Amino acid sequence: MPLAHQAVEIGPRDGWCEAIGRLMPGSELVLRPGDYPGPCMISRGGLASAPIVIRGKYGEDLPRVVYEGSKAHALEIRASYVTVRGVAFAPTAPAVDAIRIVDGHDITIEDNVFSHIGGIVLTVNHVTTHDIIVRRNRIADSRSTVMYFGRHDGRACVVSGLLIEGNYIHGVSAADNEIGYGIQIKLNSTAIIRDNVIVDTKGPGIMVYGADDPMRLTLVERNFVGGSRTSSAIVVGGGPVLVRNNIVVSSAEGGIGLEDYGGRGLLRGIVAAHNTVYDNAAGGIVARRVVALDAKVLNNAVHARAGTPALPANLGVDRVGNVVCTTTRRCFRDPSRRDFSLVGFPSGSILDGPWRPIDDYFGQCRGIPPMAGAIEYPAAAIRLERKQVR
Repeated sequence: MPLAHQAVEIGPRDGWCEAIGRLMPGSELVLRPGDYPGPCMISRGGLASAPIVIRGKYGEDLPRVVYEGSKAHALEIRASYVTVRGVAFAPTAPAVDAIRIVDGHDITIEDNVFSHIGGIVLTVNHVTTHDIIVRRNRIADSRSTVMYFGRHDGRACVVSGLLIEGNYIHGVSAADNEIGYGIQIKLNSTAIIRDNVIVDTKGPGIMVYGADDPMRLTLVERNFVGGSRTSSAIVVGGGPVLVRNNIVVSSAEGGIGLEDYGGRGLLRGIVAAHNTVYDNAAGGIVARRVVALDAKVLNNAVHARAGTPALPANLGVDRVGNVVCTTTRRCFRDPSRRDFSLVGFPSGSILDGPWRPIDDYFGQCRGIPPMAGAIEYPAAAIRLERKQVR
């Protein structure tokens, strides 16, 4: 039996599911390149000071989990203090997830590659849990929502301490009766969602539903989100939420959409600050069919197409320091190349509060007064690839 803090290296023919079951806290299972048959389950975890790690062998092609069936999911996790790193997941059948966290907490999913997943890439919606980290993964051509956290009713499963950062999601389709989100954070689950690049989704690239407790804040910052084919790039269905330093472009509705999801009346405690918004079909930052709203829209740089609103005019919205770009007022250096560096140096207002960013989309320190929008200084064009996380 492997001892703690020992790395065990195996190949595709060595029975990886059985090897996982023999891991002790602090042990690593190192997978050589090749195809590993699914489904598989992790039911024995580690300790806070000694998690178990299942990872690909460094410096070589990624091992690949292959499951072609339809009665399970490729990998289920039912344990705590687990890390899955550097593993590829092959295409799955419709409604078959790549990774499903059924139970457990303190779980890290990082540096993995997912392609043509028929179900959800990562699902966490069985039990209340905490401290889930999802970072630096590459997800391509998903056929359903990519990441799903919590439950619709916000009661039976609440996720807290959730960090989603540095992921690259490109290409999300879904059946006609499905939305096809990039990242979905359900009612009463809370997260930090930062430094992700999310493009070409069917539904919203990011949607958060808010919380009944006005102290449970979700932070959405430094993401590039574009090309939603049916919705806004980022949708806020409830607060409290801080949407800051994002670049949101070329979506079917708004760049940032404020929607009173289900008539819950949770659109309060919302701040949209220092975002760059460009070329979205129905407007910049939009709040349609909303009666009750408590939001601050501050220091954003917003381009809106002719005949569409740049900013919400609803009662209950404080609008300060925003710069509205038009065909006669050019704001961005070369948006056709995803270069959203400001021209004309349109600064925002000097406003203070817990929402105020100390840096910009690229992690550069803000000036005083700060520039409007997400980019403080002239910078390179946005590249559609995984963003480097500091």
